[in-house]
Amino acid sequence: MPHIKPDYLEPQHGTGYHGSFIGTAVGAIAANDIVQAMGYTGDKISFRTADANVAGRHLGMLGVADHAAATGAPIRVVSHKLVTGVNTSASSGVGYPVYLSDTPGGWGTSAGTASMVIGNVLEDHAATGAVLLAPAHSVGVE
Repeated sequence: MPHIKPDYLEPQHGTGYHGSFIGTAVGAIAANDIVQAMGYTGDKISFRTADANVAGRHLGMLGVADHAAATGAPIRVVSHKLVTGVNTSASSGVGYPVYLSDTPGGWGTSAGTASMVIGNVLEDHAATGAVLLAPAHSVGVE
């Protein structure tokens, strides 16, 4: 087997593949949804949408769905992800927090019931806004 030098490996910019998991979707999951590890089947972790206003749905290991997945389908979950082309005009500006939403899998610039910060605003704009989602670095409290 040939040796591949690290000098030739390029990471995917803006996406946390170094901290990614390939798991199984429990329920339909959309791209960029915030998801929670909630069990496993065989050697695959099961992921469901996180939710700030449902008991226990914001606790434990969280990540970002890298793509959409139907119930039972494989899904890649990353530790952080740059999301562009979103409306961030309701935020107070660049650097302000992005919160886990009361909508399953959702996130936004206003706090949900659990008031859990999962990222921050990188570009404040109504059409071309950008956020860095990093829920793996957050800690949910009950």
